[in-house]
Amino acid sequence: MKFRHVFWPVILISLGLLILLSNLGYITSGWRILWNLWPLILVFWGIAVLPVRDLYKIISVIVVLAFTITFFSRLTNHAPWWGFHNGWQQHYDWNDDEGDSTSGTYSEQNLSVAPDSLTKRGVLDLDAAAGSFTIEGITSDFLSFKKTGDIGNYSLTSNDTLGVKKISLSLEKGHVSNSVHSNKVDIRLNEKPSWNMTFDIGAAEMNLDLTNYKVDTISVDAGASSIKMKLGDKSPCTRVSLNAGASSIKVEVPQGAGCQINSESFLISRNFKGFDKKADHTYQTSNFLTSKNKIYITIETAVSSIDVSRY
Repeated sequence: MKFRHVFWPVILISLGLLILLSNLGYITSGWRILWNLWPLILVFWGIAVLPVRDLYKIISVIVVLAFTITFFSRLTNHAPWWGFHNGWQQHYDWNDDEGDSTSGTYSEQNLSVAPDSLTKRGVLDLDAAAGSFTIEGITSDFLSFKKTGDIGNYSLTSNDTLGVKKISLSLEKGHVSNSVHSNKVDIRLNEKPSWNMTFDIGAAEMNLDLTNYKVDTISVDAGASSIKMKLGDKSPCTRVSLNAGASSIKVEVPQGAGCQINSESFLISRNFKGFDKKADHTYQTSNFLTSKNKIYITIETAVSSIDVSRY
């Protein structure tokens, strides 16, 4: 379990304890303290994405909590966060086009990878950040990409090696808008090659209708996200890995394919409709052993809601 996957559990547990202490009368300021503690969310989130070992992240969290406890009594003496925000906004008007050099620059972006009949396998690596991401439908190109919103522009790189085309999509560094309101991405893939997909997402919404594609592997590394995934049966073996924090996950698998789920998760709401429990953390459909096409799903989550069903 990666450190950032426990980010939301730490936040939820901390808020729950504060509310409990308030209800018991140990905290007299009630909800005002919760408002004053909101920057801790940013602090914990920042620690979670630091490129250092998990041990150093844990030490950092302990130091932050110790600092917060030490100065806890001063929380009621400060103005709420919106008071600062209102004064700050008098000096900076985000709706002023002259004050934002990026205004209107990133409204829409279209990218594509040209079709290639010689390439039999596609590898898609998407750094999704935050926003709404959809993959569905087919295209005559190898891949087509459309972005609307003002988050910034994406970069696309494509490399070919021995019949494998690797495509990477990520936000361009240093060109993210200062005032972000939306980020909507729509991707279409060619149905002829087999696909390996890797998604690194944060607080995002993902809608993946993969029924038209031959999918070999899918790896999702998510934070607090909403993930909807519909799988097809065009590949003899599909392996799905879901590694998430506080997320809502819904996966649909075709009845014609046998499916096995391995779920080593905690503090979750689990619903595996149409699956039988075979061992600890292992679930299978009744046709798993006899089906020609098989789907293997591995789920590792913290505080999440997981729903896997057949269609």
